[in-house]
Amino acid sequence: MKKLFFPVLGLVMSLTLTACNSNNDTNDISQQEPSGYDHELVKFPENYDKGINYATVIRGNVREEAYTSREAIEAVQNGQPIPNGTVITLEIYEDEELFDIFVMEKRTGWGDQNPPDTPRNGDWLYQEFNADRSVGYDIGIGRCFTCHANQEREDYVNTLDEMKSYELEDVTGAKDSSTESKFAVIPTEDWDVKAIGDDHEIIDDKEKEGIVKNVLLSFYFHQEKN
Repeated sequence: MKKLFFPVLGLVMSLTLTACNSNNDTNDISQQEPSGYDHELVKFPENYDKGINYATVIRGNVREEAYTSREAIEAVQNGQPIPNGTVITLEIYEDEELFDIFVMEKRTGWGDQNPPDTPRNGDWLYQEFNADRSVGYDIGIGRCFTCHANQEREDYVNTLDEMKSYELEDVTGAKDSSTESKFAVIPTEDWDVKAIGDDHEIIDDKEKEGIVKNVLLSFYFHQEKN
């Protein structure tokens, strides 16, 4: 089950990915833009929202949605290191409007690409993107290195506990089930889905596809229980 948090103590900041996104007035260069950082290494993960939305954090008018792969969560829950190639993506909303997107990615040997004036966080590198998915060159990425360096025992991931406690059964009905994939290839273009809601809003193709597949999944699990 995805965890929903309403943090009320400043201490909770250390548990969220965006602790490194908070404004912090400092003269320390490592908190701002590290020299020689290659912004092109961490690419924008185009299909990140097809992964698992394993945690939601709400702080005042800010809402954060954390995504990663099923493989990463399974590894964590099995007591294994987070696999190389893992991408963790955090959508950051302010007043329900997407503000920016934070991405951290783990690749073998990437620690060697670490800027000299920042702490080495294993093989993780970081990048922030604007809401339009363009690279946020003006964002001080150095504070991401500094923030995550405090989580060395957690493989430099601030939300490792949320991965450990996430119930993967909520995604497919069982950890070894392929139920979701059975419906992933069903074409939905010709399905007739009427507008819903009090305002009779228009449903786009992506939303229609989600509605159809959710209905099919509901029928499937109902039949399984019977």
